[in-house]
Amino acid sequence: MSDELDRILSIEESALNKNKEIDRILSCSELDYFSILEINPISPSYNSNDLPTLVKKLYRKKSLLIHPDKIDNPKAPEAFDKLKKSEFKLNSDLESDINEIKHLQSIYDAYKPKDATKIIEFNDDINIKIRNKVKEVLLDEINQENLSKIYKQHETIRKDELRKTRQVEEQLKRELKKNWEDERDVRVDNWRKYSNKVEKKQLKKKSTKKKKVLV
Repeated sequence: MSDELDRILSIEESALNKNKEIDRILSCSELDYFSILEINPISPSYNSNDLPTLVKKLYRKKSLLIHPDKIDNPKAPEAFDKLKKSEFKLNSDLESDINEIKHLQSIYDAYKPKDATKIIEFNDDINIKIRNKVKEVLLDEINQENLSKIYKQHETIRKDELRKTRQVEEQLKRELKKNWEDERDVRVDNWRKYSNKVEKKQLKKKSTKKKKVLV
């Protein structure tokens, strides 16, 4: 009975740990790949040369813990995607990804304690405060980037509308010019008819005046 109870408690504890890890990952900034994998980049023991090995080890451990196929939690796929993305970014050879990690490291370094000679545990209060600061900076950058994108979208729409307006105006000018050219013969003919009428009227008036004088 005791063994069965221990087994049940062990299963429940395992499920609880999995759910806690999922919630922890989801609470991290999507751009803080260090935090997602629980890496402390400002620890004196941290060495960027050892990063690939460390990432591989932590990713394997955590992916087994929260894999969507191994846990009944609707949030598991989202957490697993964040974990997978972090592993990719930290191991990537792409220049854009390398620069992104360097930028992330620089944010951490900006909040690094002056006395950073002693090893600070990942969940130490100091580290938690630093990660919260990093999260705020990353959020500000995301908001700025989104604002920039919105501005660019508005500019693109404005320029596109202006271009379309100009196209319509140019088309209208071309049509007016074409119509003017096409109707030239008609206008000339109408002018001739009008001139002839005027001349006839004038001749008629002159003729009438002459008759009156004769009388």
